[in-house]
Amino acid sequence: MTNIKKISPSRIAYHILFWVLAFTFWLFTMFVASNFKNILRLEPVLMTFVFNLCFAAAVYFNLLILIPLLFKRQRFFLYVISLLGVISLAAFFIDFLLVYPLGRFVQGEQFFEELTFVVWFNFAFFTFIYVGVTSFLSLMREWFVLQKLSFQLKDIEKEKLEAELKALKAQINPHFLFNTLNNIYSLTLDKSDKAPGLVLKLSDLMRYILYDCNDRYVLLEKELEFIKNYLDLQKIRLDDSIPVKMEVKGDAARSKIAPLLFEPLIENAFKHGSYGRNNGGFVNILFNFEDKNHIELSIENRSENGWNKENEKNGGIGIKNVIRRLELLYPEKHRLEIKDENNLFKISLQIDLS
Repeated sequence: MTNIKKISPSRIAYHILFWVLAFTFWLFTMFVASNFKNILRLEPVLMTFVFNLCFAAAVYFNLLILIPLLFKRQRFFLYVISLLGVISLAAFFIDFLLVYPLGRFVQGEQFFEELTFVVWFNFAFFTFIYVGVTSFLSLMREWFVLQKLSFQLKDIEKEKLEAELKALKAQINPHFLFNTLNNIYSLTLDKSDKAPGLVLKLSDLMRYILYDCNDRYVLLEKELEFIKNYLDLQKIRLDDSIPVKMEVKGDAARSKIAPLLFEPLIENAFKHGSYGRNNGGFVNILFNFEDKNHIELSIENRSENGWNKENEKNGGIGIKNVIRRLELLYPEKHRLEIKDENNLFKISLQIDLS
């Protein structure tokens, strides 16, 4: 049941205004019906007060009791029967009060000399109008409130989603930077001439990460350029000790994708591939953009039995990160398959951009 204590002052003011207008309307109607002959008499005021008092009783009984206890609980048949009973009772009280307690004030009004079905039916009809209009207004108000709450919840969910996505993307950057700095550190220890080239490539990659990846989606062609720079960095690090092949089918122009979505998968492939570099290691990458609303990524690389489980125990946040981001950004619009068998590690990712 509605808690009256929680009703705001503005709502109380609206209700008072409604009944003042209703009272004024009925009083003016009665004056017009009598050609303003009764404008200085008390009868129209008393009659109008009785009308609206009974109308209000029916309205608030419906709003405070019938709708919360029956209508909102989907007991529609019982609600209709109860509402008809309340309307009938309100109309009877109007007719009864006008005939008996107020009969001496309305002498000469032939309609109120005795209880009649016609008078009862007329007041039942007006009561029904009042109850119907106020029920509609009340339900519409609740609908707008629910819509507002729904939008607020969506905004909250969106903010939580954005926060989680930022946290996931923040995990990628340090993870990628940590691995690359480790590679540069190893080369500097060996005083390798490749170290400056790695630093330059890393600078280009970090520029993309810091300045171009602030939005939820980036142009696919920029992401591909980042991947190519990343591959160049890996080739320098590995000194072409394992073959790396990247093929792009179709046109990536104008399409957009979540930034840094492919990098953890490709980085994982190099971990596997470099692990098996002395035993036929390789990395093959295929991007297919022939369908403008569909992206396909296939990665194959050499692996060693048990390496994947060992790597997963040591952390493996890259692929887990990608899986979670896919769930948030492309729900029910992606498919990720990972296979590790017969010394071959395969990743297949399909994303629907429509």
